[in-house]
Amino acid sequence: MLSMSLAVMARPSSYTELLDYVQQAPDQGDTNTCLFVASTGAIELLANKEHGIKNPDFHGPFDLAESFTINAPNTVNKSFFENPVLRYNKGFGIHAKDWPYEAWNGTSVNHSVWYRHPQMSTLPKLEVPQVETIKLFQYGNRWSTYVLNADHIEQIKEALWKYKSPILVNYNDESYWHVILIVGYDDNLPGECYDTDPKECEDDIGSFYIRDSFGVKVELRDYDWFKVKGNAAFVVKKKES
Repeated sequence: MLSMSLAVMARPSSYTELLDYVQQAPDQGDTNTCLFVASTGAIELLANKEHGIKNPDFHGPFDLAESFTINAPNTVNKSFFENPVLRYNKGFGIHAKDWPYEAWNGTSVNHSVWYRHPQMSTLPKLEVPQVETIKLFQYGNRWSTYVLNADHIEQIKEALWKYKSPILVNYNDESYWHVILIVGYDDNLPGECYDTDPKECEDDIGSFYIRDSFGVKVELRDYDWFKVKGNAAFVVKKKES
């Protein structure tokens, strides 16, 4: 059982600063690239924040190529969830205008987003912040459900407030594991019981702000959604110099 620290007691009832720096996600369609879209989104957010770029436009300064994240070599050997985002620790990425990620056009899936660009090594490089990950928890496997409790939700909120950085999370969505970013929270928003048993959360209050990978910038999911379906969480923050 996780203990609630004094820091949790002191944190505000909402944290939404990161929402201003979220780069809208592309639509991954059925390409199964969620881990790479989320990892790219974490780097985009941290780069936008570092440079003070709020409400970034499509193909803004740090709209990065998700296919680069897929094909870049690992820089370290950590967990399955952490390795892709840490690939940026060579210090650069590729801009999306130079390597477009067009996974879904509304009618068909483009699986070529998995392929290495034939000129990958010579495409223009874009300097990005190096990052580090902090594992908050990981239980069971990618498909595990009902392995978390309310203290884990508090742990995520405390980490958002402490590190002021996105949190990469995995959950089981109708028998499909799926990776997204949690980018904020608000204890005062009514829970909407996203894809969970209504009997378990009809009186819930509080929601996370999340950045998914289906062409929407930010969505809301109530705390119970992650308590029931989630199984892993990692902070992605700028690397200490």
